[in-house]
Amino acid sequence: MASKPWLQPAPMYKPLDSFWDSDDDAPGPRCAHTLTAVAPTKSHGPRLILFGGATAIEGGAASGAPGIRLAGVTNSVHCYDVNTRKWTRIRPAGDPPSPRAAHTAAAVGTMVVFQGGIGPAGHSTDDLYVLDLTNDKYKWHRVVVQGAGPGPRYGHVMDLVAQRYLVIVCGNDG
Repeated sequence: MASKPWLQPAPMYKPLDSFWDSDDDAPGPRCAHTLTAVAPTKSHGPRLILFGGATAIEGGAASGAPGIRLAGVTNSVHCYDVNTRKWTRIRPAGDPPSPRAAHTAAAVGTMVVFQGGIGPAGHSTDDLYVLDLTNDKYKWHRVVVQGAGPGPRYGHVMDLVAQRYLVIVCGNDG
């Protein structure tokens, strides 16, 4: 290795004894949910907000029907505190979005914006919600969009660009 100084042996890693504590407020297994990192505030450190998703999948080859279907679609909200490594189920004030999976989310400061997704009946939605986490009284706000939006969709992505624009790309509008 002396003739090739850029070649270095891989560093030794030490596994953690435990990654996080399991507790009653943990969200449980699910798919097609969002997990969004939120900036710290004066009263809270960095957090991860988990929203929605499906707790079961139905169908497949054993069912005799083509394809799979998401089941157990939820609109629950869980917060993972990065500093304490604890999950907490939160119940924000206001009217929450309907249960959904395969939606999209993006952090805007201490708020999380949610768009679209597919509900329990298999229909996609185009609604837009904001979960305000600025203070200790978390609250849902439904946003009324002026003009044409991206339309109902699921399986898409959304990101905040230049701290000003929410850009939505792709997805299924079926």
